Amino acid sequence: MDEFPHEVIIQSLEAVYDDSGGFEEKWVTIDTIDAFVDTPTSDESFKAQQLQTKLDRFMYYEYRDDLTADMRILFGAEVYEFAGDPMDQGGMNEKMRVPLKKVKSNSQDNV
Repeated sequence: MDEFPHEVIIQSLEAVYDDSGGFEEKWVTIDTIDAFVDTPTSDESFKAQQLQTKLDRFMYYEYRDDLTADMRILFGAEVYEFAGDPMDQGGMNEKMRVPLKKVKSNSQDNV
């Protein structure tokens, strides 16, 4: 089995020029990566509820330090925001984990 069987699109909110010469904020794709998007255990979900934190998924991916908590991912027909900072699993610069919260279903007008 492939360790990172899912393909996800990473997006960042950026100011881009609009047709009137001004700027508008728009989600811009910065990368497409292989990842493993997993459902939290019932214990993890319960703990998140106790802290009043929305937690829908965890995303695991190869180590990199350029993904930040203000980004989002597109995974299939769903859009997720980072629900916290990415964490280096085991501190070995090999695998990362980030908690995700579902924002909405994906459509062409929000890509």
